[in-house]
Amino acid sequence: MRIDRQHLNRQHFKQWQEEPFDYRFKSSECQHCSNCGNEFKGNYCPHCSQRAGVGRIGWKSVHQSIMDIWGLGTRSLLYTLLQLLLRPGQLINDYISGKRQVSFPPVKMLFIMAVIYSGIAYWFLPDVLGIQLMEVEYSQLEDWMERHYSWYSLLMSVAAILPTWIMFRNAPRNTRHTLPEGFFIQVFLSVLAIALGLIFLPLALINPIALSLPLLLIEMIYYIIAYKELFGYSLWGTVWRQAFVYLAVLVFASMSMLVSSPDLASLLLEKTRLTIVQIRLIFIGVPLALAISIMATGWLVNSIATRWTRDDHHGQAHL
Repeated sequence: MRIDRQHLNRQHFKQWQEEPFDYRFKSSECQHCSNCGNEFKGNYCPHCSQRAGVGRIGWKSVHQSIMDIWGLGTRSLLYTLLQLLLRPGQLINDYISGKRQVSFPPVKMLFIMAVIYSGIAYWFLPDVLGIQLMEVEYSQLEDWMERHYSWYSLLMSVAAILPTWIMFRNAPRNTRHTLPEGFFIQVFLSVLAIALGLIFLPLALINPIALSLPLLLIEMIYYIIAYKELFGYSLWGTVWRQAFVYLAVLVFASMSMLVSSPDLASLLLEKTRLTIVQIRLIFIGVPLALAISIMATGWLVNSIATRWTRDDHHGQAHL
């Protein structure tokens, strides 16, 4: 019974991949395109890509347009989030391998999820319910993040692209994945992190600290699962490679925190003879040099581990 249910679920998902839920025209008659005037047979015009059967605008068109804004129309946002929570690495693998219909557009999904999260966490909870997630005073970066959470999420995604490419470029699966593919990988993972944040947000009603620790643990587990499914390494091989990625991203994040910290800059101005420009350069240069060192070390260790693995496979093949 369980196997049959899994088979039905896979068939349902495959059907969703191949065609959107809201469109099943499937006419074999000759169609006249309302957009470019081309005559064609099939569901979509081969000249301009407009779908067949488009008529006058009605209430269904109004409903569909409103639903599409929040991802509730074609390639549902909610369904994509469900798949991301249940099979993160497989969904990402499907998308970067060319199956674009498997997902709601990922960058658009990231911005929508960031808007929802920032609206709840930074407006609804503190201003409507009077619940502060953090009692400390915000820094310049945190103020900017509160107002531009979607852009902050995108920047954090970008920071992980190069470390991930370095550590997982020789993986058994998705070998030599490109940096643009890495961008979409990180966008999906950022959406996953925001979705988990929304799920665990009710813990903030009890204790703000209770939100961060379980969420961090769950995110790490999910990321390990996603990377393992996506790149095909063993559990241990995934964990230690991902550790190098985390270290590099943390260093990049610390660089942004240092640059946006006026108190630390003022303290160094008082205690040293450095100018504010020199201090800012130090805040950027030191973390950047550390991040480069981490990525270089990771590249070296990964190269050695890959060479050992290949030698073991060759030895077993000869035996």
